[in-house]
Amino acid sequence: MLNPKVLIVDDREFDRILYKEFLDEVNYDFFELDDGAGLIDFLKTTIPDLIILDWQMPLVGGMASLKLLKQNNVFKEIPVIIITGQKNEKVLDEAFAFGGIDFINKPVSKTELTARVQNVLNLTQAKKLLLEQKNELQELNSIIRVQKEELKESLQLKIQTSEQREQSLNKEMNVGKRRMITMEVDSNKILNNLMGIRSNVQACNNSLVKVEGIPLAVLKKLKSVDRELESLIEENKSKDKFQELFSNIDPEFFKKLSAINSKLTPLDLKHCAFIKMNLDNYELKRVLNVEMKSIQMTRYRLKKKLKLTEDDSLREFIFSL
Repeated sequence: MLNPKVLIVDDREFDRILYKEFLDEVNYDFFELDDGAGLIDFLKTTIPDLIILDWQMPLVGGMASLKLLKQNNVFKEIPVIIITGQKNEKVLDEAFAFGGIDFINKPVSKTELTARVQNVLNLTQAKKLLLEQKNELQELNSIIRVQKEELKESLQLKIQTSEQREQSLNKEMNVGKRRMITMEVDSNKILNNLMGIRSNVQACNNSLVKVEGIPLAVLKKLKSVDRELESLIEENKSKDKFQELFSNIDPEFFKKLSAINSKLTPLDLKHCAFIKMNLDNYELKRVLNVEMKSIQMTRYRLKKKLKLTEDDSLREFIFSL
């Protein structure tokens, strides 16, 4: 693994040597400038992982050097640690305002310099990782949006051409039934994709919370993305038109079920409707995208809610309604 590249900009040679001894050349690759005047020209050939910048230099000092960096889109993200003998808080405010990431007062101790440099490099690495993950998440969100639009277009096409494809799907199903199955499958795909992405975002957030020095703004951004995904998931759940479509086919079916047990859930009613549509367990497993065990448990609870005995057939009861 390559050593981090550290550029020391200080007009005092003694200080540059001291900082290198404190940090140890075994751990870092060092570069030196005796003034900020040649900083931009140097960066055109070598991009360091960190700049240690003296605040007071004869030609171009720390403030002027920070301004030059900030004006350049290529170099402004390079982390800079300011070193100065001044105690004025205004100097500190100016340093941070123009892009300084940390501040060390002279005389510099080995322990403080080593810790600050390592912390800044760790933070920079974490920010790079977070940016990569953020870009990946944005790409995934874009893919999901495209998929959602494609699914909508596909669903609309299936609805428009349902009569033409009726014989190839299932002769016993009418157009309304096919539309419901298609909507259910497509809706489950979208929800599963959204929930998978949200799970990755939450895992990323949980990991970064444990990393020292992660900016609060970064964590808030992840939380914001998580809330947006949650909103999309709830939006998709709320757009379930299954009961409305089925009621157009059999207006009394849900009323009869509710008369037996008014506490049947939307999932219970949907499950009963699929039985009424003559879907077997394997077809239902594919449509709902659940395990067979889940279907069996749902049917077991349904029999109890509908006051059926173990010997009663749920399918026969549903068909009798």
